[in-house]
Amino acid sequence: GTLLAPSFADGGANHRVRNQHFGVSAGNVNDRSSRFCCSGTLGALLTDGTNQYILSNNHVLGRSDQAVAGEDISQPGMIDIGCRIGTIVGDFTAAPPFGATATNVDAAIAQLRPGTMDSTGFIEDIGVPSSSVVAPTVGLSVAKSGRTTGFTTGSIGAINASVNVQYQKGCGGGKKFTVSFANQVVINSSTFSAGGDSGSLIVSNSGKNPVAL
Repeated sequence: GTLLAPSFADGGANHRVRNQHFGVSAGNVNDRSSRFCCSGTLGALLTDGTNQYILSNNHVLGRSDQAVAGEDISQPGMIDIGCRIGTIVGDFTAAPPFGATATNVDAAIAQLRPGTMDSTGFIEDIGVPSSSVVAPTVGLSVAKSGRTTGFTTGSIGAINASVNVQYQKGCGGGKKFTVSFANQVVINSSTFSAGGDSGSLIVSNSGKNPVAL
């Protein structure tokens, strides 16, 4: 069956408050400056069979290669609570370094603090995603749930795009640097995501299979 936008899909409001589902606002508590705080989205729940981890972007959890293991992850993100720190739901664990050709991803994990997030991995407005990953294909109908735009759908327009992304070493300041990524997935929609949705898990519309980040 096709996953239709549920009647409770809210366009983002439920994603910017304390919410134990995934697909919601969060960030590294050190991702701030004197005038700004930065946040993104907790994408999904991962497990290695022993521990549970939160999956998101390096620039959300790992402060774009600046974080050290153990840094606190706040939910909601500080941007949604006046740059204060919310509930600590995880501890930054690891991120593949930017610019390493072997990684080609902007991804990171943080070990989940037990009891702070839904242990089934339920994503707001989507539900529990499938544990089987599906390779992206052109035309595939997809959905995501994120901090800013909430639940949105689209279709994959390309699976081999090369993109350059500019990052900053600090929130609202610091040295800017550009990372090149190859074989990236492009979604055919100008409303699929916006700033703050970084880290959202992209799933297939029919089976809720993880497809991209």
